[in-house]
Amino acid sequence: GMPLDRALTILISVTDDPQTRPLLERVQEKVRGGAALADAMEAQGGFSRFYLNMIRAGEAGGALDVVRKRLSEFLERAQALRETVTSALIYPIILLSVSALSVIILLTFVVPQFERLFADAGKALPLATQIVIAAGDGFRHYWWIGAIGIALLTGAMRRQLIHPESRIRWDRWFLRLPLFGDLIAKVETARMARTLGTLLGNGVSLLSALTIVRETLTNQVLVTELGTVAEHVKSGRGLADPLQDASGFPKLAVQMIRVGEETGQLQEMLLQVAETYDTEVGTAVKRMLTLLEPALILGLGVIIAGIIMSILVAILSLNELAF
Repeated sequence: GMPLDRALTILISVTDDPQTRPLLERVQEKVRGGAALADAMEAQGGFSRFYLNMIRAGEAGGALDVVRKRLSEFLERAQALRETVTSALIYPIILLSVSALSVIILLTFVVPQFERLFADAGKALPLATQIVIAAGDGFRHYWWIGAIGIALLTGAMRRQLIHPESRIRWDRWFLRLPLFGDLIAKVETARMARTLGTLLGNGVSLLSALTIVRETLTNQVLVTELGTVAEHVKSGRGLADPLQDASGFPKLAVQMIRVGEETGQLQEMLLQVAETYDTEVGTAVKRMLTLLEPALILGLGVIIAGIIMSILVAILSLNELAF
């Protein structure tokens, strides 16, 4: 029940971020000048079309408070999913970093100490020991080549992902990956369903909503397929049939959307699809990370054990030579 101008004043007063405060002040200035909130926000740039269209629909229907609440719930759920994935990745990243650092220390500082001992003995070393010593020497003297190679590969990958045709090829390959491809499809489906359901629930037409939803997806293959779906929707085919013809969306999601269309509860069913796939994504990520942790530990153990065994074999051969 509080006037918009007063609500913006309170929001400005509690905002500490140096970038957000000026933005809110400019929005408030335009609102005081008679502009609608959506127009005032659009003039600042940086707000997504999804967000702006939601606000515009709320203003047109006189339900701005309801729309803002739905937007808040939408953003909180999206953030919760991101934080779940981020939190689950922290331990594997730490483990991988420690593993790499351990191997680097072994190859750079420990192995060279034994190399001098073996050189003084003048005996041919076992093949495993020669490989480890060569790896240590290569890393110590030519690490900069690896760094340059990684930088060039990263730059080339970025250029590939910027170019539209290359981006589609890469995104198609990502979708075909075992485990990860299915996970990407579920994440995109959950995002699509939640955005579309939220827009439809606030009076945005299906065609306009599909156009906005395309901008929220990151996989360009699914973006292209959703554009084809929008063309079929424009011709009166409905939503479920074109989605079924598209190959990238899960069958369960399509059938749930079909049920929603047939029962006149498309908005509710889309949000249910989003809930279903958010849960599946969270479960799948936890399972994958549960498998990843022991795999990393085992891999690290094998690498370090291999380095140590190669040194021990060489030392034993020197002892045999001494006797």
